[in-house]
Amino acid sequence: MRIPHAINAIMPYMMRGRNESAIYYEKDVDIENALHYVKRKNDMIPAEEETARYSLFALVLAAILRTIALRPQLNRFIHGRALYQRNHIAFSFIVKQKLQDEAPEGSAKVFLQPQENLEAVTKKVNQAISHVRQYGEGGDGEKIAKLVHAIPGGKALVIGLYRILDRLNLAPWALLKTDPLYSTVYIANLGSIGLDAPFHHLYEWGNASFFVVLGKLQQKEGKGAHAATKRHHLSFKVTLDERISDGLYFARSASIFARLLAKPELLELPLEEARAKLTP
Repeated sequence: MRIPHAINAIMPYMMRGRNESAIYYEKDVDIENALHYVKRKNDMIPAEEETARYSLFALVLAAILRTIALRPQLNRFIHGRALYQRNHIAFSFIVKQKLQDEAPEGSAKVFLQPQENLEAVTKKVNQAISHVRQYGEGGDGEKIAKLVHAIPGGKALVIGLYRILDRLNLAPWALLKTDPLYSTVYIANLGSIGLDAPFHHLYEWGNASFFVVLGKLQQKEGKGAHAATKRHHLSFKVTLDERISDGLYFARSASIFARLLAKPELLELPLEEARAKLTP
């Protein structure tokens, strides 16, 4: 796509890699309302329908999705010093097969539609997590990786060829759609295993312009009307490629994201109704 401002147009030439262009941003969000909302939703679900249960993680992903749907510049990436707008939204995230140190990790990738609400996102996220925990990453990507790994000298040859095809925009979609690093955002929920959130680097492989790390829940003194109580907060550490947009756009997007977590019922509304309530 055409970059309207000259300074933005030359940035990919001055800063050629994602980590050279990375901005590190921390957002501490009051998620007390979100936790209560998840509990109320789950109280209405029969115990036998375990796969339909809501989680804070799925709610956070639904808030990220809605933010991107309302702020489409977040769904851009730099490739070959050119700026691209994705025509889809894909989230990748890490899944532990068991909550044990030695348990293997797998990557899940879900494709989402801008208009999807919390219920739709929860269903897709739960299915992806269940699949990875039951079968590992699986899919064509894992089969291809095992095949390449088994060929003597195959890794350097295949990866080199893949880089050339990718540089020429000729990489097959069958491979791109399974690679978790070709996504809108990569998410790591370290809070689920009791860890604080560190900043994570971006990957030069693939085209993900965002890496979001969720930390563990913490209780902090409330503010304003909640000054007399302690409320749960969640720390988000975000690494992003500054070449895809400008600082004001990022800041306003972060504000919308925080408002969605403060009022999670907005995630149930149709997209245009939510837009009317969140944007001037």
